Amino acid sequence: MNDTAGPLPASSASGAAPTFRLGVMQIAAPVLGGMLVGTALAYVLVAATGGRMTAGELWAFVSAGVFASVVVPAMPPHYSVELYDDCLVLRGGRRRDIPWRDVIGLEVRKTAGVRTVVIRVSDGRRIPLRAPMSLLDRRFDAKAQILMDWWTARGGGPDRV
Repeated sequence: MNDTAGPLPASSASGAAPTFRLGVMQIAAPVLGGMLVGTALAYVLVAATGGRMTAGELWAFVSAGVFASVVVPAMPPHYSVELYDDCLVLRGGRRRDIPWRDVIGLEVRKTAGVRTVVIRVSDGRRIPLRAPMSLLDRRFDAKAQILMDWWTARGGGPDRV
C-alpha cells in the first residue's frame, strides 16, 4: 500500500535511495470514510428536522463519496519523501530539501490511531511526513526504521554530538 521505489538499504554509494509514497487505498480510504460519515450525518439531520431524504438523494450522496474516493487519489500533487545522501526531499505541492545536518530528531507520532514520522529540524520546527503512514501499511515500522537508519548513518541519531 505504502510504496517504496528501489531497495531499502541504510546507505547508498550512488546517492539514490528509497522513496516513500502513499498507496491509492491510503488516500482513498479516509476520503471514502469521510464522505460516508458525511452522508450518514446529513441523513440524520434531515430525519431530525422532520424532512425526508429520498432514495435518489441518498444515492447522490453515496455516489459522490465513491466518486471522490476514486478521483481524489488520482489528482496531483502526489506526496513523497525521498532519501538522498545529503538531504531528505519532501515533494508535494512543491519540493522541499532538508539537509540531514539540520535534522535533530525523528519520532513516530500517533494521531487518531494512525502513526506517522515527524522530523525536528535545527530551527525548532516539527515537520510531519505524509509518507510513510501506518494506515493500511504493514511495513510502516520497517520504513520508519529505514528513515532512522539513514539519519543515523549521516551523522544524526541518538549518538550525535
